[in-house]
Amino acid sequence: MSNLALKLSAVNKHFQSGRREITGLVDVSLGVQTGKVTGLIGPDGAGKTTLMRCVAGILTSESGAIEVLGMNVIDDPLKVQSRIGYMPQRFGLYEDLTVQENLDLYADLQGIARSRRLVRYAELMQMTGLAPFTSRLAGHLSGGMKQKLGLACTLLQTPGLLLLDEPTVGVDPVSRRELWAIVNRQVQQEGMSVLLSTAYLDEAERCDDVVLLHQGRKVMQGDPAVFSQQMAGRVFEVHSDQSVSRRLLQQQLSRAPQVLDALIGGDSIRLVMDDTYAADQAGTPDPDTLIPGETGLQITAVTPRFEDV
Repeated sequence: MSNLALKLSAVNKHFQSGRREITGLVDVSLGVQTGKVTGLIGPDGAGKTTLMRCVAGILTSESGAIEVLGMNVIDDPLKVQSRIGYMPQRFGLYEDLTVQENLDLYADLQGIARSRRLVRYAELMQMTGLAPFTSRLAGHLSGGMKQKLGLACTLLQTPGLLLLDEPTVGVDPVSRRELWAIVNRQVQQEGMSVLLSTAYLDEAERCDDVVLLHQGRKVMQGDPAVFSQQMAGRVFEVHSDQSVSRRLLQQQLSRAPQVLDALIGGDSIRLVMDDTYAADQAGTPDPDTLIPGETGLQITAVTPRFEDV
């Protein structure tokens, strides 16, 4: 028996805009492990939402195969949709209905037996912290509370695979932590499998596995630590004991040879060298090579972070 809740094999999807063809997905193959959180990252237009819509059976891929919980999405999209939960970027809450009325509506749409509803409602309201607000109109909730209500509606039937498309965008930090706590609880207690796209790299670092998409193509998949390891020997912190502004120091370092990125962080500059640096040299960069004539630079090697990649 496969340990994959989701498997994509050479999936392609393109869109037509007038005479122009827009790339959605190009030969994408990947797997989402059962009972794990897989992060989906990439810039805008990378294909994250297109991939999720294909998995959910909302879009039909042109070629390739998509298997969800042992079912073929193309052959039987309705059966797949009955087993998964999909929360798009703009979840369709009815803002002129109360929290309870939204729950009732989505329970009706999902065909959940009335005998099961009260217990499930209580679990979800306690989990999301929305129990005191069931009579409040959804339109009067904060952004974070709306997202938690959307997630509660998605979780009504306890799906085997949960698809979350950037669920924490525009959400305050406290609500982001609460949303993650809910997701982790579903994985740990229900054995749920999760595919979650995110714009926040610190969130991607929390995932068990990460898929990087770019221009519709899968660039890499693996443990977040594997991504970071490839940056070993290429990340440094630069301090200056001179009265040079950090902004000016950042600009000077950005123009230096083999420097891929220079970011202000606290009282130092985080320096990321390009892939030729690790191959050509060992140890810390020569200050005079980075900024000729500049004295007082202190350069220290640091452990790579996921966002350095």
